[in-house]
Amino acid sequence: MKDDEINLLHRYLDGAITPEELGQLENLLRTNSDARATLRSLATIDAKWQQLLADDSVGTPPERESVSRITKRAIPLWLALSALAASLIFGAFGWFRTPGQQATQIERGIARVIRVEGQNSVGKDGIVASGTELYPGDELVMPQGLIELAFRETGVHVIATGPLRLTLDSHQGVSLLQGQVKLVVPPQGIGFVVNTAQGKFVDLGTSFVVSANANGSEVLVLDGQISVGDHDDASGDLMHEGDFAKFDQKGELEKLKHVSLSQAFPELSLRATNPGDGSLQGMILGYDKSTEINNKGLRKDIIARSLLPLIHTGFQDHNCLEALKRGEQLSFHGIAGAFHKFPDRAGLTPYSSEDGWMTWYHGQVIPPRSGRYRFWGYADNHLLLAINGKPVFEGSRRNSSFKELGIQRSDNPAFPCLIASAGFACGEWIELERGPVQLDILFGEIGGDNTSGLLLVEREGEQYEQTFWGQPKWPIFLNENPSEDESAEFERLVNYLEQKTMGSFSISEDAVWKVAP
Repeated sequence: MKDDEINLLHRYLDGAITPEELGQLENLLRTNSDARATLRSLATIDAKWQQLLADDSVGTPPERESVSRITKRAIPLWLALSALAASLIFGAFGWFRTPGQQATQIERGIARVIRVEGQNSVGKDGIVASGTELYPGDELVMPQGLIELAFRETGVHVIATGPLRLTLDSHQGVSLLQGQVKLVVPPQGIGFVVNTAQGKFVDLGTSFVVSANANGSEVLVLDGQISVGDHDDASGDLMHEGDFAKFDQKGELEKLKHVSLSQAFPELSLRATNPGDGSLQGMILGYDKSTEINNKGLRKDIIARSLLPLIHTGFQDHNCLEALKRGEQLSFHGIAGAFHKFPDRAGLTPYSSEDGWMTWYHGQVIPPRSGRYRFWGYADNHLLLAINGKPVFEGSRRNSSFKELGIQRSDNPAFPCLIASAGFACGEWIELERGPVQLDILFGEIGGDNTSGLLLVEREGEQYEQTFWGQPKWPIFLNENPSEDESAEFERLVNYLEQKTMGSFSISEDAVWKVAP
């Protein structure tokens, strides 16, 4: 492979690939079997590096364990490969371990059971229940019901249903003889393998479902892509989102088709308009269908680019808004879930949907307490938050014109999300007193009707419950205490996130930034 092709694979695994490069990568993987084999190899090396770090962390004091778990997953691939190369040259780490070292490693298990529903699952040491540690070679047998587990180092999340016969081969793969498994594979888990009697299914950054029985096996790709081949195939064929394939007893492909999938978050039915006295107010902006727009080349993201002058003036100069159409007055109820029908609910339609839409919320709010805060989240496509006229968080996708602002942010691929391989984004810490500050939030879509996002807030020193895979459940950013119905809506979204993307958040009245009177 050429150097630029290798670099393309590295950027994908690092979560730093651009939309243009992603198209190049998809074409490369589709046409080049060496590229597919190399991507698997690089993903395996990355997983090996994560395992080395896990081995080194054995014996870490309990109070530091959660910090260690988060840190080890955030190491970029280039650093992993550099350190790995050094270790092979200087012997700083060894691939071959003594029996004592292997025993220490295995004591922790490679996966842990999150929950079991229905009939008990039986492993080699007896009944398997919530919290059970699982080891290489463990076989799970369940006549009926459901078992949910997560792999420690790769972060792979598995939900399996009976009748089930599943063997854990390693932290990078399982063998499915009978049953159905749904997998959500974060970036650090790329290369995870599901073996069946008919062949193997290798993840390339995705979510997929595999079913197996005596008559053959089936696979449905929910998101991303996988490689499908026989057990001796080093490259395999690619399957993409919506692809379904069925294999007979001999492993021969019976059918391959594309099905329509809806991969969007649930859309919350929270009220969008008619703000109350304590609500943070806003507006939705777009272009009228009759407006002529020079929307070519780099100017494709016309809506965010049109609002850059507003941001540059600290949200004071509104002249750039004159060319835009406005909907009804909005009430902010958090950014969470899908917003596919939002322009309709906000009174913007009819508008030029191909040119996108943007909501702008503006007002004076009071932080719940003095201290240092930072914001977490992501959006498809635009998300920006400013305090006192200065942008402090940008969680947009890479094709957003907000990237031109150069706002400092960190990507966290160890915290998977549905729409960004780079995981959750976070801003820098900001120091605030408990007094009114100017708050501006921009959230919107580059073009079309499908968009989603999530905006969370963290206070330094605050202790937050963590998911099994190490993500703190930061509170959703709100300006009013949610009603009972709103809390139920958020809870429904949390359940979806935890099952689909391994993401999560919390609802805390102590974290509400109330609107200043």
